[in-house]
Amino acid sequence: MSTRASSRLRDARVKAESDPTPSLSSTTNTPTVSGRRSTRTPRTIVKNEDGSLDETTLARLKLEADEYRQALAAEKNNNATPARKRSVKEEPGSSSSPGVVKKSKYATKEPVGWETTLDRIREFRMQNPAPVDTMGCERLAEVGDHIPPEVSRFQTLMSLVLSSQTKDTVTSVAVRRLQKELKGGLTIQGVLDVPNEELNSIIGAVGFHNKKTIYMKQVAEICKNQYGGDIPDTAEGLIALPGVGPKMAYLTLQCAWNKNLGIGVDTHVHRIANRLGWIKTEKDGPEATREALQSWLPKAHWREINYVLVGFGQVLCLPRGPLCGDCPVQDRCPSATGVKRRKVKIEIKDEVLDEQETVSGDVAIHSIHKTEENVDEKVKVKTEVEESPFFASETTQVVKTELEDESNAQLFNEDGEISKSNLMEESADIEDLVQ
Repeated sequence: MSTRASSRLRDARVKAESDPTPSLSSTTNTPTVSGRRSTRTPRTIVKNEDGSLDETTLARLKLEADEYRQALAAEKNNNATPARKRSVKEEPGSSSSPGVVKKSKYATKEPVGWETTLDRIREFRMQNPAPVDTMGCERLAEVGDHIPPEVSRFQTLMSLVLSSQTKDTVTSVAVRRLQKELKGGLTIQGVLDVPNEELNSIIGAVGFHNKKTIYMKQVAEICKNQYGGDIPDTAEGLIALPGVGPKMAYLTLQCAWNKNLGIGVDTHVHRIANRLGWIKTEKDGPEATREALQSWLPKAHWREINYVLVGFGQVLCLPRGPLCGDCPVQDRCPSATGVKRRKVKIEIKDEVLDEQETVSGDVAIHSIHKTEENVDEKVKVKTEVEESPFFASETTQVVKTELEDESNAQLFNEDGEISKSNLMEESADIEDLVQ
C-alpha cells in the first residue's frame, strides 16, 4: 500500500474512533484519481462498546483503501509515456479494431446524398424480388434443431466457395444436391468420404468445378484437423483456406458467425458503387472497392450493402444494357446520362479512276482520266459513344445514300481533287440527315 493511502486510512480510523456517538451516519469523501473527491451515499460507522471499530467497518475501510491504491496505479499508468501506436490492422476491414488502423490509399470522402440513394434502392428491392433473395449463399445452409451449428457454418462456407463465377440459381441447385446425395449430408466428413469423381459430377454445373472439387476436399481436411470440425472465425483464417477470397471471408463471418468485420464486395457491388459515383475504383478491383466503401460507409450498413446492391444488379442495373429508364435513382446516377454523341465523322471513298494506256510509236504513254459517270457512293457514318467503362463499347452503322450529279461534282475542284470546303458542307448536310 502506498504511503498516501496508508495515511488516509489512518486518519479515517482515528476520526471514527474519536467520535463519541456509538452509531452515527456520516458522509465521507472518498479520494479518486487525479486528487478529485466524489461524495458517496451516507454510510453507518459502527463501534464496539469500548469505542473501537467493529470488524465489518474495518473490512470496509480496508476494501476502500485497496480500491484507492488501484486507482493510483491506474493513474500512474495513464500518465506514463504512451505506448507506440499500432499501424497494423487488427482485423482487415474492421474500423472498430483496437489500436490505430492504417488508412487505406483508396479512402475517399463521403459522397453527398448517398443516404437518399441507398434508401431508394432499398425500397426498390423490397418491391422487386431477385434471385439472391431465395438462392443467395447465406440462405442455402440447413438450419434447425437437428442440424449442428458447425454443420450450418460449413455449408455456408461451401456455398460461397461454389458461388464464385457462378449464378445463384446454379449454385443453389449444386448445394441442394450435395445436401441430399452426400452420405450424411453436406458435412466435413461427407465431403472427405465422397470420391473426387462423384463430387465433381455433383457440382459439374458450377463454374471451374474441377478446381472447386479440390478446394472443397482441402477445406474440409483443414477444418477437421485444425479447427476441431468447425470453420475459422477470423478473416485471416478464412482467407488462408484454398479457394476462399476476401469477399467470401467477410460474407462467411457475417452469415455464419454474425461478425460484421468487412463488406463482401462481389461484381455487382463493385460495378454499381462505381456507376453511382460513390467511389472510383473500377480499374482497381473489388478489394479496392471494399476499402474505399469502408472508409466512409457507416458500419451499420456493411452487411446490408451486399444484399441490396446484388439484387439491384441482378434485376435492373445489369452489367450490359442497364434499365436506366426504370431506375429509381436515375436522377442521382452520373452513369444514367453517360451516353453522349460526338460529331459524326464521315469517310467518302475516292472516286473511281480509269487508267488508260495509249501507245505512240515505241513509247508507251500512260494517262489517268477521271470518269464522269455517277456512282452510288457508300458513306460510312461512325457514331462514337462516350460513356462509363461498364457500358457497351462503341457502335458503328453504315448508311448508304445516293449523291446527285450536281452535289457529287461539287465535291471536287477544278484540278480534280476533293475540295475540303465543299466536303465540309456536304458533311454537314449528311450529319443533319443521320441525326
